[in-house]
Amino acid sequence: MPMRMPEQAPSSGLLITPLRKSLRKLSGCYALLMSLLGALLLALFSTGAYAQSHISVAQHTSNPETSYSSGAQPNRVLAARIALQQCQQANPPVAASPGTTDACELVVMDGEQITTAAQLRPQHEAATPLYLWRFRSDSRNDSATVYVGGTVHILKQTLYPLPEQFQQAYDASQNLVFEVDLSRYAPAQVQNKTMQYAQLSEGSLRQSLPTETYQALVDAGLLYGMPVGQMQNFKPMLAFQQLGVLGMFALGYDPAFGVDHYFGQLGERDAEHILQLETLEQQLGLLFNQPLDVQVAVLEQALEELDSLETTTSALVRAYFHGDDATLFALMDEQAGDHPLAKAFNAQLIDQRNRGMAKKIQGYLGTDDSYFVLVGAAHLVGPMSIIALLQRAGFSGTRLYSSQSLSAQR
Repeated sequence: MPMRMPEQAPSSGLLITPLRKSLRKLSGCYALLMSLLGALLLALFSTGAYAQSHISVAQHTSNPETSYSSGAQPNRVLAARIALQQCQQANPPVAASPGTTDACELVVMDGEQITTAAQLRPQHEAATPLYLWRFRSDSRNDSATVYVGGTVHILKQTLYPLPEQFQQAYDASQNLVFEVDLSRYAPAQVQNKTMQYAQLSEGSLRQSLPTETYQALVDAGLLYGMPVGQMQNFKPMLAFQQLGVLGMFALGYDPAFGVDHYFGQLGERDAEHILQLETLEQQLGLLFNQPLDVQVAVLEQALEELDSLETTTSALVRAYFHGDDATLFALMDEQAGDHPLAKAFNAQLIDQRNRGMAKKIQGYLGTDDSYFVLVGAAHLVGPMSIIALLQRAGFSGTRLYSSQSLSAQR
């Protein structure tokens, strides 16, 4: 079965996700949850027209000689949206053959070059290691097969199709497993729960931050169209996440093209065969119940690294598509930062959660069913990864390559 292209996302689609030193959560953690929260929460805030001038440029991959400019806009997010709309209107989608990557993508943001999908993908035909492993039960009484796939929760259309082995793993599995199955929750329920966790119990956002940090947040809000003045009732972690979504959207990335979303929207599994490793409450609690000093440290770190967002995002996405564990892990380690509070926070987000998720997967291996487990790729590299934990528990997994066909190995 060929890998299908995801449908074109609405131009207003947004994702809440961290900035540079927590960009590891784009390929791990709770970014899938944030992909829904972004659209819900941004609807609560009205973006104003600020006296700034920003220009984005888009191109269609089938005709890169023609550029589509946003013209001068008050912030980077609006500029990105208009440039893409101009390109999409001039290049309406047509029935595409499997394997096509022709679509619009941003190539310039305020004079800065944006790395294209063609530059992020492998440029050779050699076998590439995938973020996809197959585990089989070693017990005589059990015959489970578990595919563990690493994802990036926010991508762009031009990075599709995914390697066909992902679709083959999906087709071969009875159960589809996410970090959190958001289809269990109505959008209003997610929004209400988020508000409960994200609201300050006392004081304001401005009072929660040092003066210099708050001013830096206001400046960043002007750049990306985030109305900080309307977020005074919320914790610093929400501002951190909200700024992240806008930064990524300004680069042309969209949660509608995230790997998890792609498989979730296929709609080929009954509710009883869609499982989750964690719960909505667990992820919201992990994010918003951090002590205030931790939230401030994470936000300050992100603001300091905002100018490097394109470079870091491209490096991480390139490492993912090249199956480059060493580079991906090195980037994650570098981005963990030196602040002890931020390092402890990152340990909770990745290492501690890996233990719980690996234990859940071990349970699947004690059954007679088949499973396709999707987790952020950040959870699959390093000595404390889910893969390493499963192997130490006695389960042998086989990593799959782009040259292999799963259907031929059954």
